[in-house]
Amino acid sequence: MQPPGPGPVDLSLASPSFYALVGTLAAFVAMLVVLRTAHPQRKRAFEGYLEAAGVSLGFLLFAVGLVIALALHDPHGNRTSYALFETVLTGYWLALAIPIVTVGSSVQARSRGTIRWVLPSIAVAVLTFGALFGYYYVG
Repeated sequence: MQPPGPGPVDLSLASPSFYALVGTLAAFVAMLVVLRTAHPQRKRAFEGYLEAAGVSLGFLLFAVGLVIALALHDPHGNRTSYALFETVLTGYWLALAIPIVTVGSSVQARSRGTIRWVLPSIAVAVLTFGALFGYYYVG
C-alpha cells in the first residue's frame, strides 16, 4: 500500500455526499449557535448538548477535514486516496462509528468512569474504518 498521492482517480468535493456531510456538520453548529443565543446562561443545556453531540461533532469535523485535505492535496488521487475518500463519503463508516462511540462515551460518563467503554468503542470505530478502507482499496 502506498501513501495518499497523485493518481488517476478524481477526488471531487462537488458531490451530494460531500454536501450532505457539510450540511450535517452545519446543522450541528447551527443548533449550538441557536442554543447559546437563545439561552446564553444555561450551562446545563450547553453541557447536555455537548454530551449528546460531542462525539458526532468530533467525527464530522474529522470527516470533513480528511476529505477536504485529500481533495486539496491530490485532486486526482491514487488508490489509497480513493479508499480514504470513499470510506468517509459513503457514510457507512460514520453510520457505524458515531453510535458505537456515543454509547461507549455515554456509558463511561454515566458510570462516572467505573465502566471504561470509551477506548474500546474507539477501537471498534478504528477497526470499522480499517475494514471499509480495505474494501475500497481492494475493490
